[in-house]
Amino acid sequence: MGRTVWIGLVCCGILTGHGYAFAISPGFVETFASGLGGWQKGQVNPTYLSTVSAGGPAGAGDAYMQSVADGGGSFGKLTVFNAQEWSTDFLADGVTGIRMDLLNDGATPLAIRIGLRDGGGAGYISATPFSLPAGSGWQTAAFPISEAGMTAVGSPGSFTSFLAAGGFQFRILNASGTSSLNGDTVVSTLGIDNITAVPEPSCLLLVSSLAALGLRARSVASGRR
Repeated sequence: MGRTVWIGLVCCGILTGHGYAFAISPGFVETFASGLGGWQKGQVNPTYLSTVSAGGPAGAGDAYMQSVADGGGSFGKLTVFNAQEWSTDFLADGVTGIRMDLLNDGATPLAIRIGLRDGGGAGYISATPFSLPAGSGWQTAAFPISEAGMTAVGSPGSFTSFLAAGGFQFRILNASGTSSLNGDTVVSTLGIDNITAVPEPSCLLLVSSLAALGLRARSVASGRR
């Protein structure tokens, strides 16, 4: 890694308050190539939550996570959650959004949102859903991690303090409204892949600017030889 880019990365760490070590690094991607990781549905049942070894956005050999809902009982919803690596202070880590690939393999249109839910059911949910039509193939969705882009559910406290406290579930759910973090009952199948922690735009701009300056400096130095 060139000195200029390295300095840029360190500067990004200073801006986010974490040096250059992150709980979830900007650009971190979960591909499900090695299984479900920390993702679950509350009860373990491979019929309703599993990894599919092929058929992801990249085609043959591209694994993805599949969530199935049967419209009733314990597995009536598409909601999946992670209380491990994705339960982190996103803002302090320099993460300002989440991007993922989604597949609606059912016959009903879906409204996909992300949510942050504590043990009491309070938290935050995407203010605007990503509309996922039935039979539309793989689509790339983007969700902001910000107070403006999320709606409070219950009484979770301020957005920054909620994230800093940790201990919440990071959720992906099908929900037509924002009043609950549980999701809607539906009969459908949802594919999820390439869950990505989107880097902070200011950091990217700083790194690219410093990299450009570095290239220009090397070019000038080469011309003097």
